Amino acid sequence: MKILVITSRLPWPLDKGDKLRAYHQIRHLAASHEIFLFCLTEPGGEGDNNDLSALKAITRGIKVQPLKRWRRWLRMAFAPLSTRPFQVHWFYQRPAHRALNHWMREIEPDVVMCQLVRMAAYVQESHHVPRVLDYMDALSAGMARQSRLARPSMRWIYRIEYRRLKAFESTVFDYFDGKTIISRADQKLIGHPENNHIDVVPNGIDTDFFSPSAATDEAASPVLLFTGNMSYPPNVDAAKQLVFEVLPLLPTDGLRIVIAGTNPAPEVKALASSQVEVTGWIPDIRDAYAHATIFVAPLRIGTGQQNKILEAMAMRLPCVTTQHVASGFPGPPDDAAPLRVANSAEGIAAEIEALLHDSEARTALGSLSRQWVEKHCNWDASTRALTDTFVESMSNELK
Repeated sequence: MKILVITSRLPWPLDKGDKLRAYHQIRHLAASHEIFLFCLTEPGGEGDNNDLSALKAITRGIKVQPLKRWRRWLRMAFAPLSTRPFQVHWFYQRPAHRALNHWMREIEPDVVMCQLVRMAAYVQESHHVPRVLDYMDALSAGMARQSRLARPSMRWIYRIEYRRLKAFESTVFDYFDGKTIISRADQKLIGHPENNHIDVVPNGIDTDFFSPSAATDEAASPVLLFTGNMSYPPNVDAAKQLVFEVLPLLPTDGLRIVIAGTNPAPEVKALASSQVEVTGWIPDIRDAYAHATIFVAPLRIGTGQQNKILEAMAMRLPCVTTQHVASGFPGPPDDAAPLRVANSAEGIAAEIEALLHDSEARTALGSLSRQWVEKHCNWDASTRALTDTFVESMSNELK
């Protein structure tokens, strides 16, 4: 097949969940198919200075389309008069749409995969070619959770975006021949009566790269690790909860917290202290996992499958998180992910303390985590499921 993948940003470097998913899907699809990538960037952004060699090695063609800042803000000025989500306006520009249409006529793809509803406007009317929408997550549900934790002065904008996203997720469903999403939990949150027709295509994990052999030794004193894009609101909220609510409940001597990840927001940087290290970008995130004792992700908002936890599990780290996160993991109920789960600061602290004082339990949980990831989080299997969606979408187009 000749597959055109459309993304809202360049899927490299792999510092965000949507980039990671797009890159690995493209990499595995490229073994059997011709892949073309169309992605958006801002002027002076990733596409101008980034090394594209990793993407060029797995694609037949790449078109990086810069967005104009003045066009972006002009659209946002009129966005309140629209019913579409603000993020759809933020990523849509007519010159980019024209460039995409021109390229589509040139390459004549057999199927188009559009990542995230924010990009749906670019292809929802392209009825001449089968189209697959990767919802990834139920973004409206994440926006609703963010609205409950936002500052009172900002809650109204989150609630408006939630309502717009909820309606748009349902509307665009009927424009696409195939639909995918990361988790069964998020599938049920898409507000369309036929949401059960959305194919669940979970994320995988590169278990050769994230390998226990890379985990050389724990630090002399216990280290709690949390990683991710530290400008992303759900991660900011989780980091603050870990430091302000969980850490004071942990009496273990010498305990340290490491918050590792790109673009730490000012609120995250302010968490740094003698007991809390905020690292910012780390060239090889495995170094952080290698010297951690426990991975802790007290996420209360956000949606989808948490790649950071898959990475930690693959590195044989015991993980403590919330039920909100655990519900997004693949696998049958009788083979749930081996996570320690709690929904309050007190519960999370209790799980951490229990593991800190039982090295055998930590080791056993880490080993089970690695085994579970190897069984359930395979990019090859995930990509085969995605290919099945492509084939079915092409059949739907012919009906």
